[in-house]
Amino acid sequence: MQKYIHYDPSPEDIHTYHMQVSSDNNHHYYKIHLSELTEGQRKHISQKFGVSLNILESEQYLTFVRITDI
Repeated sequence: MQKYIHYDPSPEDIHTYHMQVSSDNNHHYYKIHLSELTEGQRKHISQKFGVSLNILESEQYLTFVRITDI
């Protein structure tokens, strides 16, 4: 699943959730392996980034996408 976000995740979030960071000319991508997260981490992501908990429990990956150039 992909979710567009307005701001890059903090360095702490990138480290805590073991995000795989990549980018192209127009986007930054932050990929999270959801199966590696604890219940508390899923709740935190749900609240912080506005992703439904049932999606976090059913999907294998979540990728945050931030547009860098319009």
